[in-house]
Amino acid sequence: MVVEAVLEVERVLAAFVVAALLGSTSASPAALAAFQRGEKALEAGRLDEAAVAYREALKATPDFAEALNGLGSVLFRQGKPAEAMTKFQSAIAADPGLKLAYFNLGYAARKNGDFLVAAQAYETYVKLDPTDADGYFGLGESYRGQGKVDQAVRAYQTYVSLETRPSEQHWVEKAKEDIAALKAQQTSAAASGVPAGVPGESGTSDAATAATLIAEGDKALKAGNATAASQAYQSALQLEPTSVEALYKLGNALAKTGDYRSAIQKWERVVQLSPDVAVRKRAQENVDNARARLTHASAPAPAAGTPQARAREAYQRGVRLVLSRDYSAAAQALTEALVADPTLAVAYTARGSANVGLRRFYEAAADYQDALRLDPTRASPLYGLAEAYRALGRAADARMYYDRYAGSSAADVQAGLQADARTKSASLAGGVSAGTPAPPQWGGRPVWRGSRPAH
Repeated sequence: MVVEAVLEVERVLAAFVVAALLGSTSASPAALAAFQRGEKALEAGRLDEAAVAYREALKATPDFAEALNGLGSVLFRQGKPAEAMTKFQSAIAADPGLKLAYFNLGYAARKNGDFLVAAQAYETYVKLDPTDADGYFGLGESYRGQGKVDQAVRAYQTYVSLETRPSEQHWVEKAKEDIAALKAQQTSAAASGVPAGVPGESGTSDAATAATLIAEGDKALKAGNATAASQAYQSALQLEPTSVEALYKLGNALAKTGDYRSAIQKWERVVQLSPDVAVRKRAQENVDNARARLTHASAPAPAAGTPQARAREAYQRGVRLVLSRDYSAAAQALTEALVADPTLAVAYTARGSANVGLRRFYEAAADYQDALRLDPTRASPLYGLAEAYRALGRAADARMYYDRYAGSSAADVQAGLQADARTKSASLAGGVSAGTPAPPQWGGRPVWRGSRPAH
């Protein structure tokens, strides 16, 4: 079975694998030791332990910028974006040159719906690192969230001009679609005499209340309460019946409750109403996926009770969890699959991807090795091993697996990634950092980000 999936790996959090300890020469030895414990705990996914260590470092050196940034990353992963933002802002105050903190602040603020703060952070980040395409994508998203159409278009265009990584071309296409949609808005606005992104005066109070209700729904959904989220979005729609945002998010919430038929109705309404080509495309994809789930649910169940059936169900569940970025639950489901069928090679490869998301690079490498042992004809585990070893600082091992992937003729190999592997191998040979490790892949498709958190 070939799994066609896109795995989101959060550079905003994974950057610690390759980030150097910058600007910390004033930190005391005790603070540095605690900080290093925090880094290791964060890499292992032990968030509470990491938080304790970072706070210990800050107790020893209160203005330790990297520790503040690390604590912010922990808080973000714990589902506390507002608190994470405060820590990233403190890190910036302690070291205004710590560009990673600006990137993290921009991402956390954007996910928290604070597009103004997000844009300001990304603006500074791209000044500090004008060659990093990711910053411009985040900036475009932030401008778009504020309704600043012209600025969003320019930021997306800069992103498209800078992004050359083969693994990111899907996002280049998305940015191009966003540019086209925004330009269409500009054309429509020019014809109507109303500036693009600027609402009319009528219904302003209702629109503000609806926005508040949507924000409440977002919080409820993030907390795992899809029912409460649905109620909030429904209330917003009573005030603003044609709100594309409320309709789209209500569809998401209903799907999480298992009410796919109602979700389909909301997404189909989005397809009818939204002027944004990219939004219509995503809504239609949701409709298609929901219909497929309904079809699958009504299909005859596979032979029940066999280990292979249990393994396949757990494997498919694990892949879905990876796609939803619940890496811990994904790893558990994939472990269930492997307990039921220890010969399921694709489950080892998928669990390797979940472990990368959890920053468990040692475990990821072991999973990819097991996948190769069970099915040496596949190339995807080779690339995964190279990325895991690079994250662990094992340059020679990483080079070996990059070279093996680059020279492979396996059915699942990709020419673009082979070129990427050759580039990274050469970079490691020359002692030059090849950048933040890209996530591994499985099923012959690149495994990367779904909602593009690196932007």
